[in-house]
Amino acid sequence: MKTTFSVFFYLLLAPSVSISQTSADTWSAKFSTGIRVRYTPTINTLTNKGWEYSNGIITHGMEKVFNQVPDSVSYRDYIQAYIDVYVNGSGVISQAIVSLDKAHPAISCLFLYEKLGTAKYQTAATTTRNIFVGASATYPKTAIGNIFWHKNNGLYNNIILIDGVYMLHPFLAKYGSLFGDNAAIDTAVNQTLFIYNQLYDPASHLIRHAWNPTKTEAWADPVTGNSSEVWSRGMGWFTMAMVDILKYVPVAHPKRAQLITALQNLAIGIQTYQDAATGLWYQVVDRGTGLTNNYLETSGSAMFIYTLKTGVDNGWLSNSYLPVAQKAWDFLKNTGNAKITIHTDTYPKINDFCPATGVQTSAANYASLASVDVPGTTHPHGFGAILMAASVMEFPLLSTLPVKFVSLSAKKYSDHTTLFWENEDDAEMNYYEIEKSTTGNSFNSAGKIISNQSKKYKWTDAEYTVNTASYRIKAVMNDGSFEYSNIIAVKNSVPGITSMSVTPNPVTNRIINVSLNGLKPGRYKLTILHSNGLQVFEKNISIANEYVSTEQINLSHAATGNYYIVIHGNGVKLAQNLIVQ
Repeated sequence: MKTTFSVFFYLLLAPSVSISQTSADTWSAKFSTGIRVRYTPTINTLTNKGWEYSNGIITHGMEKVFNQVPDSVSYRDYIQAYIDVYVNGSGVISQAIVSLDKAHPAISCLFLYEKLGTAKYQTAATTTRNIFVGASATYPKTAIGNIFWHKNNGLYNNIILIDGVYMLHPFLAKYGSLFGDNAAIDTAVNQTLFIYNQLYDPASHLIRHAWNPTKTEAWADPVTGNSSEVWSRGMGWFTMAMVDILKYVPVAHPKRAQLITALQNLAIGIQTYQDAATGLWYQVVDRGTGLTNNYLETSGSAMFIYTLKTGVDNGWLSNSYLPVAQKAWDFLKNTGNAKITIHTDTYPKINDFCPATGVQTSAANYASLASVDVPGTTHPHGFGAILMAASVMEFPLLSTLPVKFVSLSAKKYSDHTTLFWENEDDAEMNYYEIEKSTTGNSFNSAGKIISNQSKKYKWTDAEYTVNTASYRIKAVMNDGSFEYSNIIAVKNSVPGITSMSVTPNPVTNRIINVSLNGLKPGRYKLTILHSNGLQVFEKNISIANEYVSTEQINLSHAATGNYYIVIHGNGVKLAQNLIVQ
C-alpha cells in the first residue's frame, strides 16, 4: 500500500522592529471599525451603488486590514454581509456586470472563498471571470489592442480609463493564481501593459488618464487619442493595480519583467512630483502650484503610498522609495494637518479629497473639482485609499490578541486523521470547535474540545473521508466571541501518484502546511526560493515507510512576496508557488 507522507512547516516572518502599538490603535482598525459602525447593515448604506466598485473598494480595503489583524472577524462578517446581498446560495450575482466598475466586488468573493471555503463565492468569481476571459466572454473591446471598454452602457464606447485596470485586472490575476488559470493572468498582464504603453509619458514618468482610439471624444488628442492630463487618483488606481497584479504573476511569466519595469518607471515620476513640504501629491500631479486651484489630493496620495511601500516590500522597487512613502504617510496621518481628524462620533474622518469624476477636457477642470468635506460620511474613494495605505504602513506590529493560532497541522493515517493546533494565549478561551467539510461548500461541526489552558491541542477524526476533507478550528472565548483558524485540506493519497499540496495559499498568518503524497522512501531536499531567485531555506529530509514528520522553520529575514517551494530527490522534483502576504 502506498503511504502518504506529510511535512508540515511554519513560515514565521518576524517584524524587523518592535512596535508597542496594538492593532486597535492603528488607523487601519479605527477606520474599519468606524465604517462598520456608521454604515449598517452594509457599506451600501453609504453609497447606494449596489454591486459596484464604490462599495468594493471599501470591502477590499477591509480585506487588507483583516489580513494583518487576524482577530478582526467583524470586518470579515461585514464584507460577507455586503456580498451576500447580491450573491445567492448558488453563487448567482443578482446585478448585471455592464462595466469594469461593476466587476470589482468579485475580488471580495475570492477573499471570502479563501477564508470560508464556501463554493458559492468561487462560483460568483468564475462567473465574473467568464464575462471577460475565455470562449464565452462577451464584454466589448476596442478594435485596436482588444482592450476592455470602461463601461458597456452606450456612453463609454471605445473609452479606456486607467481607473478600470484596478477595477478588474487584480481580480483576474488573483483568480488565475488561485485556480491555475493562465488565461486570466495573461489577460491582466497584457491589457495592463498595453494601456501603460499607450498612455505613459517617458518625459515625466507619469501616465495620462484616458484613451479613445476612435479619437471622437472632446478630450482625445487627434493623433494619439490620449487625454492630456495626469490625474492623481487615476494614476493611483493604475499603480496600485500594478503591484497587486504582480503579487500573482509567476516569476517565469514572459512579461513579468516588463510589468516591473513599467512600475519602476512610474515610481520615478511619483518621486519627482512629490510636494517637498508635505510629501503629498497634487490633484493634477505635474502642475503643482502653477495651476490655479490645484490642491494636495488625499486619495491619490494614499494610493501612491500603498504602491511604493508594496513595491519596496516585494523587491520590485529600490529601498530608496521607502522614505518617499513614509514622508507622505507621516503627513497624512497627523491629525494636526487636518487631513484626517476625529469626528464627534469618536471615529476618524477624511476632510478633503477629489470627488468621483470622469475624464476632463483640461487641467483647469480637474482642479475645479473641489475637495470634499463631508463630516462623518466621507465618500468611499477617500476611505478605500486610506485603508490601503494604512494596511501596508502600519503593519507588521507585535500583537497581543487573545486569539492567535500559532499553528494548525494534520497527520493522515490509513484509518483516521489527527489535527494538531496551538494557540498563543489560552487565558480567555472557553472551547475549540472542530468544523469539517467534505464538499468545499459548507462546514459542519465535527467535534469539540474544552480549553484547558495548555495552548496545545489535538483531535482525531475517526471517520474515513474519500478524496479531500477540509478542516478549520473555531476558537470560542468566554464572552462568546470567536475566531476561525485558516482552512487546512487533507487529501487521501492515490496509489502511484506523487504530488505536493500547500495550504493555505496565499499565506496571511505566516503558517503553511505542505503535504507530500506518494514519495518513495529515500532522501530529499526541500528548498524555499524567493521569486528573485534568492534561496531563503534549505533542509534535507529522509522519507521512510509510514514516516510523518513536523518541521518548524523560522524565516526571520524573509519579506512578503512570491516564493517557490521545491522538493527534489530520487528522480522526483515537485514545485509549488507560494504567496506570502
